Amino acid sequence: MRVRSPWIWVGWLGAVAVSFAALEGLALSDPDGLSLSQFWVDVKYAWPAISVVAGIAIGILICHFNWHWVPQQMRERCETCGRERLKNPHGG
Repeated sequence: MRVRSPWIWVGWLGAVAVSFAALEGLALSDPDGLSLSQFWVDVKYAWPAISVVAGIAIGILICHFNWHWVPQQMRERCETCGRERLKNPHGG
């Protein structure tokens, strides 16, 4: 059986979510624990530009994951020039 890569990513994301929930739960159950929100506030006080850096990093990831990827089934060759182009979804 071949494992499809989307399921690998879903598994990794699920593992990260469970790990985060466990660590945040431990931090919130301990009165002296450091939660993620308190950590972020502490980092922002130490270096206020971290919000800008995080915003740029998130923007780069959004662009990366939403880049126009075209599967082979959506491409065709132009009869005139022979270049590969997108198929017209309306058939014209």
